[in-house]
Amino acid sequence: MSGMPRANYGIVAFLTIVVLASVLLLPWDLSAVQSWAALGKSWARFVEFLVAFGSPDLSAESVATAGRLMLDTLSVALLGVGLGLLLAYPLALGASRAVMLGNDLHGPGKGWWRRLTLQTCRFSLDLLRGVPDFAWALMLANFTGIGTPTGVLAIGISVAGILGKVLSEQWDNQDPQRYAFLRSTGASNLQVFLFGIQPLAARAMLSFVLMRTECAIRNASVIGVIAGGGLGSGLWDAFKDSRYDFVVTLLAAMVLLTAGADLAANLLRYQLRVDANQQRNRRLHTVSGSTTARALGVGFGAALLVGATWMLGPAFANLLDSLQQLEPEFAWGYVRRLLVSPDWSAVPVAVTESLVPLAVALLTTLGATVIAAALAYPASVSFQLQATRFTGERPSRSRRLGRWLLLLSTRGAGLVFRAIPEVAWVLILGAFFRQGLLAGVLAVMVHSTGVLLRVFAETLDNVPHRRLEQVAGACRPQIFLYGALPSAAADWKTYAFFQFEVNMRMGLVLGMVGAGGLGEAFHGNLTFFRLERACTFLWAMVLLTVLVDRLSRWLQLRRNRC
Repeated sequence: MSGMPRANYGIVAFLTIVVLASVLLLPWDLSAVQSWAALGKSWARFVEFLVAFGSPDLSAESVATAGRLMLDTLSVALLGVGLGLLLAYPLALGASRAVMLGNDLHGPGKGWWRRLTLQTCRFSLDLLRGVPDFAWALMLANFTGIGTPTGVLAIGISVAGILGKVLSEQWDNQDPQRYAFLRSTGASNLQVFLFGIQPLAARAMLSFVLMRTECAIRNASVIGVIAGGGLGSGLWDAFKDSRYDFVVTLLAAMVLLTAGADLAANLLRYQLRVDANQQRNRRLHTVSGSTTARALGVGFGAALLVGATWMLGPAFANLLDSLQQLEPEFAWGYVRRLLVSPDWSAVPVAVTESLVPLAVALLTTLGATVIAAALAYPASVSFQLQATRFTGERPSRSRRLGRWLLLLSTRGAGLVFRAIPEVAWVLILGAFFRQGLLAGVLAVMVHSTGVLLRVFAETLDNVPHRRLEQVAGACRPQIFLYGALPSAAADWKTYAFFQFEVNMRMGLVLGMVGAGGLGEAFHGNLTFFRLERACTFLWAMVLLTVLVDRLSRWLQLRRNRC
């Protein structure tokens, strides 16, 4: 029987209903496009904003200021990731089933403390990850003030939750048969982890840490809008003062910084990954080559952290002086009211407001997934530049040039999409739509498209060419549909679901800058020191993350059983 399986029809129907409900639920502001007159005014306003891109402020003072803010932002991101990794690693060990349970002790009473540790560490990671870095910055600013140390701490706490979750899942996803010989020798769970599980997952771990570093740089570049210093602080001050020429200068600096980090991380991943389609990479995987690469990588990373510490040293010294003057009674009361004293009367409001970030995440992730999937084929190196290896075709020089241009334009667009952070996209699109929910949803969708396009294209390029050769016929689109796409589909689903969780947190962040929903409720109550109600909305954020995380793990288990 041909056609789509009945189960897939059910999934499509369910998603259609949920998407329609999300569109109807969200409080859209369509005043910018509600009439031809409004559309004309919006377009004129947007053109006026774009004109500023042709005349950025390139004075020596402005360029020097932008350069200093770039270094501050880079330092905040690097120290934040370093702090996050330091916090995440022990929690990830406790949250990994393969590490804590090993062969899964059965029977009443056996291994109960291991299971308790497992669930405790997983909940701790949920708590760290469930609160967006913007919210951590808002809460910490009452103690640490407005500046780069607040950005470091906020990013470090949030990154710890994300890294801990993903590292534990990467360890759990390793095939137990590949390290079964260690267990057969009587090795402890820790020994099995150190000499079996971690080496198998090392490259995936490196790739994800690099990706989170890129994301941290983007987040650090705009977290100053709340309290984190760096480019975000300068951008927001210039925007409030209507210095649009300097806004353009800072946006250019932001793109330069994030795009540079993106390209550097991509180059490093490309050089170190095991790629069956790239013969030249195999020499890097000898014992001496791997040892040298690791030593150089560790040395370079340490040098970056030392430089970042030197850059932000004075700011942290001032922070320590300020903390010594903090009254313990105030700190304890603030923490108690914000973390463990919820206002139960606000629970119905929290449930209702939670629907907004969920709806934003659903719409933005589906839209970005569809667009990225459509662009993945022209953005694939394998299908645009290396197709002769598995099709046998001999394209003409003009056709090869056309494929080069298609690849560069598609990947260039994706680079721009993800190089500009979501909040910066809100400012750009807000020139047309005004700053509201519509601009926010489009901003998250554009940025997510760039992120997913990169990983979708990389997944296609990682499909071994020998597998593509097995598809009958020499037509590239057919080989893509019947050879590469089935091989990449599972990874695409994993990336899309992870992006859904990221976009849900961005839905909370958008609320903190005026887009409504749970984030706006939390920010408003925190601003007016209604800490008990803010506590209710804070825990609602955490519970949302827990639900999404458990659903993600359940789906992963279901996929492993199939």
